[in-house]
Amino acid sequence: MSSSPSPHRDDGSVPPAGVQQPYDADAAWADAVVRCTADGTGARTSTSTGAGKAASLTARPLRDRPGARLSGSCDLDTRPILSAALGVVTRIPGPVVHLDLSAVGFLDAAAVAALVQANATVAGQGRRLLLHHPPYSLRKVVEMFPDECAALEVAA
Repeated sequence: MSSSPSPHRDDGSVPPAGVQQPYDADAAWADAVVRCTADGTGARTSTSTGAGKAASLTARPLRDRPGARLSGSCDLDTRPILSAALGVVTRIPGPVVHLDLSAVGFLDAAAVAALVQANATVAGQGRRLLLHHPPYSLRKVVEMFPDECAALEVAA
C-alpha cells in the first residue's frame, strides 16, 4: 500500500460494520479507469452511433470525495461496463458515495434501473448514493416511473 493518503479516505470515514471490502480501495480503485465501446473491445467500430464514432462509457474515480464520474452513454451497448462500474462504486467505503453524471449524455431505462439497484445496495449497507448533475434522460425516466425511482437521491 502506498504511503500517500487515499483520495477516498480524506474524510476519515470507514465503511459500516459488517461491510466487506473485497478489494483494497487505495490500490484497485484510486487509479482505475473502466472503459467500454460498442463492440466491447475498446476498438472503434463502423456500426456505431455516428460516423465511425463508437458509443462508449468511462468510469473514473473522483479525486475529492468517495465516488466516481461516468462519461459517455449508458445504453444497451454499454450496459456491461455500467454494471461493472456500479459494482465497484457500491463497494467504495464511506457514509456517502457520490456519482457524478455531468458527462453522461444519455441514460436508458435499464441504466436508470441499474442506478436504482446500486442505490438499494448502498442503502442496504446503511449508506447513501448521491447523484450529481443527472442528464435530462434520467429526469424523464424518473417522471415516467416515479415510484420505482423514488429512492434515487440527487444533489441540490
